This record gives sequence, C-alpha cells and structure tokens, in this order.
Amino acid sequence: RSSLALRSSHHPTHHPDSNHTAYRTMGQSSVAAATSNSGIMSNPPSAELQGLTARHDYNSIVPSDDNDSEARLSALEAILYKPRLDALLACDANVISYEPFSFLMVFGLRGRNFGMICAPLCGLLLWDICWALTLETEQTTGLAGVITTSLDGLIAPLLTPVSFLLVFRLGRAAVRFWDSRAAFGKLVEICRVIMSTAAVSCKHNHRQDLCNEFARWICAFPIATKNFLRPNLPCSRDGRSRRREIGPLLSEKEAQDMLTPVNGGGSMEFIAPIHVLDRIRELSYVLSFGDGRSSSSDVDQKVPAPSATAILQTQKGVALYRQLNGQVDTLCGAWGAMERIAATPLPFVYVVHLRTFLLLYLFLWNLQGIGSNGWKSIPALLAASWALLGIEAAAVECERPYQLHSNHLPLGKMCVVVAKNVAQTVKTVGY
Repeated sequence: RSSLALRSSHHPTHHPDSNHTAYRTMGQSSVAAATSNSGIMSNPPSAELQGLTARHDYNSIVPSDDNDSEARLSALEAILYKPRLDALLACDANVISYEPFSFLMVFGLRGRNFGMICAPLCGLLLWDICWALTLETEQTTGLAGVITTSLDGLIAPLLTPVSFLLVFRLGRAAVRFWDSRAAFGKLVEICRVIMSTAAVSCKHNHRQDLCNEFARWICAFPIATKNFLRPNLPCSRDGRSRRREIGPLLSEKEAQDMLTPVNGGGSMEFIAPIHVLDRIRELSYVLSFGDGRSSSSDVDQKVPAPSATAILQTQKGVALYRQLNGQVDTLCGAWGAMERIAATPLPFVYVVHLRTFLLLYLFLWNLQGIGSNGWKSIPALLAASWALLGIEAAAVECERPYQLHSNHLPLGKMCVVVAKNVAQTVKTVGY
C-alpha cells in the first residue's frame, strides 16, 4: 500500500483534515517530486493520488473555495509538500558550508563580516597616509624619532588589557552560539519524541484525526520559532515567503493567526510559538481524556460509580497527559532559551570599553609603525589591524546567530528536519 495513498476509502467513518483548505489547480504538477526529494519516501504515488495532481497547484499559496474532500492534501502530503520545504531551505541560502580540512577558504572574503570592520580599516589607512606624508617632509624629519620614542612605553601596556578583553569577548560569543544550537537541537529532539508518543497513542485509540492534527502543529512549531527569532526578516522580498513555508500545512485562517503579530504595549510582537504550543497542549488533553463535554443537565443527574475499567482508563489518560504536557513544557523551555540569547547581547559598557581601547591601541600603534618605517609599513599595519578588528567582528557575528548572515544557524533546514522526522513517524505508525 502506498504510504501517500489517501485513506478516506479505507476509513469511511473518518474524515481527516476536514478543516484545511485546498489549493488551486494550474496544470501538471507532481507530488512524487515532493516526496522523492524529501529523503523520507520513495514509493510511487497511488493512482488515486495521481488523479489529484490535476486539481492542485503546487506553486500557489492561494486557497481555493473547492470543498471537495478528495481534492485536499492529506497530513503526510502537506508535511512533505515540496514548495513548502523549498521555501524553508531558501532561508539558508546565505549560510556558508565549508570543507574543514581545506585552507583554500583563506582566499575568500565572504563570511568574514568584513563590512563591519571596513570603516575602521579605512580610517586607519587615512591616518597612516596623513602621517606618512607629514613625516617625510624636511621640516618634520626629527619628529619621527620623537614619536617612536615617546610611544614605546605607552603602547605596550595597552596590549595586555585589549588582548584579554578580545579573548573574553570571542569566548562568550562562541558559548552563546553553541547554546543557541543546543536549544534548537533540543526543540528538534522533543518534536520527534512528542510526535512518536502521540502517534502511537492515537493509533491505539483509533484517532487518526488527532494524529494528523498533532503532525501539522508539531511541524508548525519550529517555523513559528524561526519567525519569532527573525521578526522582520522574511526569506524573500515579496512578503509571501512565510506563507509558502506553511503551505497547505494549516488552513488559511490558522496560517494568518500564526503569522499576524499582535500589539503588545505599543509595539507589534510575534506570539506564534505561544499560539502553536497552546494548540499542541489542547490536542494532548483531548487525546488523553477525550473531547466529550457534560451539559448542565448531566451535572444535576446522579453519576453512577465508575467501573474498574473506567478508572484504569482515566489513570492511563492522566499518565499520557503528564508525559505529553511535560514534553510541551520542554518545547517552551527551548524556545525560551533562544529568546533569552536573542534578546540579551553583552552589556553595552563592556562592548564600548573594548572598542574604545582597541581603536586607541590600533591608532597609536599605526602611528608608531609609520614613524619607524614610513610608507613601507602600511600593508603590514593594516593586515595586523584587520586581525584584531576581525576578532571583534567574529564575536558580533556569533553572539546572536539567528539572522540571515553567512555564519548564522540554518533555521530553515532544521524546520525541514522536523518535517521529515514527523513524516517518518506518521508513515511508520501506519497512517
């Protein structure tokens, strides 16, 4: 049986994904391409699924008004929807991947954060040229020796504190980079665990509808977290890339609720992770205790004593809810760790103190070098200045690694990893 086959014919009493909108048709497009490139599925689509390709537009994000349930994508198809995965991978187009055993990378400028240190380097170059022109005139011939002698005892004491400040700065930035990666890694891990737990429980409780909802919202959580960490940075300039990242995973209303910021104390804030976590927690409760509600008339009636079977079922529900709820709490903690890193740079007083004395040291050192060796020392002075300024630039690049720069974390790729893991779980469990 194809793992992508629609299950409506096999489960006539169940209508999964009934609240999700369909996508318009624009001719020939293949779900097989989405699944073959995902790395999860290799089985060819069923004949029933191939018939749907004439009714879907796999490049459109505009929902149609077609209410035909057969024209809707199943949860597994929506998770592995290729344009959606491609939109997520496009977020990492700027991220650099390199060969760790090669030194050829030293011949490139990309990824060095050169834009940050370009201005101080240009200032040092002008400083060197002005002093070189000044000191080569006959009237100032003796000035070079005076400068060299007077600066010998001033520059050396500055080197030690500046070096210490730079090393501490880069070390803290590296720790924050690793903590950021560990937090998102924890998010990926818990998404796997909670999906596996929920899928097995849904199967034995005959709740395929809940399994599909779990799969959709778990896949939505890393996307919501990514958007929270990049509130003003869509991955393309057309403003629709974030809707493409969701694609048919959620309905149009659910997607808009997830993507629309709210007014939080005068500023627009993204609360999508809270919204998704609440949905997952609600699904956990329904799976554990059911979604039946007692009316006021039922409350007035005398309730019979529960049987031993009912008590055992309730105990199982409590244990399941405690497990799922704990995993949701861990997801919230991982998001909180990333929020803390993104919102808390090193204190201003430390950064401004470091940059003040770093620039003071470099300008005095360049002046001493020009006084000692003249024009020929400028290339060496600029190279050494680049080395010290580059440490500060690298620390800034690694301090909050959630943007779209070359050295930042590939958040879109991690969202794709979660989608593939969830799809594999759904396939393994048997839905």
